[in-house]
Amino acid sequence: MTRQQATNALAEALGLRAGMCVAVVGAGGKTTLCWRLTQALAAAGERVIFTTTTRIWQPAEGTFDRLCIGPPDDILRRLCAATDWRTACLAQDIQGQPDAAPIREAAMPCVRTKLLGFPTEAIANLKAVLKATWLVEADGARGLLVKAPGLHEPAIPPCADLVCVLASLDAVGRPLDDQTVHRAARATQLAGARLAHPITPTMLINLLVHPEGGLKGIPAAAHRVAVLTQRAADACPVWAGALMAALHRSGFERVVLLSPRAAHPLLGAR
Repeated sequence: MTRQQATNALAEALGLRAGMCVAVVGAGGKTTLCWRLTQALAAAGERVIFTTTTRIWQPAEGTFDRLCIGPPDDILRRLCAATDWRTACLAQDIQGQPDAAPIREAAMPCVRTKLLGFPTEAIANLKAVLKATWLVEADGARGLLVKAPGLHEPAIPPCADLVCVLASLDAVGRPLDDQTVHRAARATQLAGARLAHPITPTMLINLLVHPEGGLKGIPAAAHRVAVLTQRAADACPVWAGALMAALHRSGFERVVLLSPRAAHPLLGAR
């Protein structure tokens, strides 16, 4: 299987179809997943737009055919007038001073400039005009492995057809604290856990299926997919199958296990 075929298999496991709006939330590889899907869809001849409702690192020059920063009306005018693009990254503004230093550990080529995203309704309005597959990073996690949503999170566009809720299995066994979990105190409430205690598979299940946790803010008509990630590209934890089955029974239509940076990222699916 080629790398392209492997990425295509991942898109199929997620239930991703061309023209969808895909919102990616949670923690443990959101940008990497969006980048892998961008590459797969573009190679298949589809137009792809990557954007955010929060903040993202700016893609390095040449990563996307078009990098458009500005108000929605200006972006519409620029992209509708152009025909020579297949991939585009959109943002509303730049946060702070631009910084061209590369982020060498990032899977998607990025620099240290932060881009500010759009309100959810603005993305819905843009999608109604710009025909493409939309990949929307709709949550922030400070690069940690697990995330509990805050009061105003996640910021999922109402036009989302598919919502991928991420969590990293690499968190299991680590302490439930601010070095592993974004909003750790909130996570203890949702998962029925205690701060500093080791994270267990049951805690992850409780957090992901909670209506104020992993299932929070998902539009009623959107498909729900739990995406479990891990760094290792070969062996899966012995308890991973039971965790996937529990998520599949408890609110997720599909459950996918992957190693986002591996040549063959898809490790399992239900």
